Amino acid sequence: MKRSEINAAIKRAIENAKQLGVHLPRWADWTPNQFEASADGMRHQKLGWKVVDFGVGDFPNCGLVVLVLCSPLVDEKGEPLTSPTQMGSHHYPVTGFARKYLFVQAGQTEPHHFHRQKARKEVTVLAGAPVTFELAWAENDKSLSKKDVDVLVDGIWHHLPADGEITVHPGETITLPGELSHIIKVPNGGQDSIMLETCTANNDNTDNIFPFMTPKGNPVVEDEPVRYQLLDEHKAAALR
Repeated sequence: MKRSEINAAIKRAIENAKQLGVHLPRWADWTPNQFEASADGMRHQKLGWKVVDFGVGDFPNCGLVVLVLCSPLVDEKGEPLTSPTQMGSHHYPVTGFARKYLFVQAGQTEPHHFHRQKARKEVTVLAGAPVTFELAWAENDKSLSKKDVDVLVDGIWHHLPADGEITVHPGETITLPGELSHIIKVPNGGQDSIMLETCTANNDNTDNIFPFMTPKGNPVVEDEPVRYQLLDEHKAAALR
């Protein structure tokens, strides 16, 4: 993606949050230069923005914006740490979960994907448009089962056929077991949607399984200055 596209997507997410009454961290609109030594905890936990187009190159139709609020410390391979950790003068407790905002624009989808290590995630639609989830159980890494699906929304069971859809409205929460593959869709022509995901800890490098595609991480085209702090662009010099 171009840096201008990344900046514009995050700006739109921030503006939507303000308009819809969703309060973001005070650092959500900081530039990278504003993240000084006092923010080392954010750097160690890789908090910040991520703009994803899955390497498709069609962000208006396939993609989303993520703002990570809480994440476990990980080792050099990306595995969550399972014991308290000392970094510099600060002691970090074990964190068994992650929490993030998901911003999906009208007309966007997130492709079919599931997890094996991430045992469970709760996705709450906070504001904006309702979100449709298309659901099917994973059979293996490259195919989906034809088994029926039972899924919880606000503690109420819903029975669906394989590849069935359920729409989650603002204020509602869907519970997704790790191996329940899902597509996220926001209808075209209406509002964008803001969701909050809380999930069990996992290795984000290896535990996002897309049965019908292989996402690619393409280099950013630097056509304008960096405006926001991406979680994978924290300055290495500040990690101490």
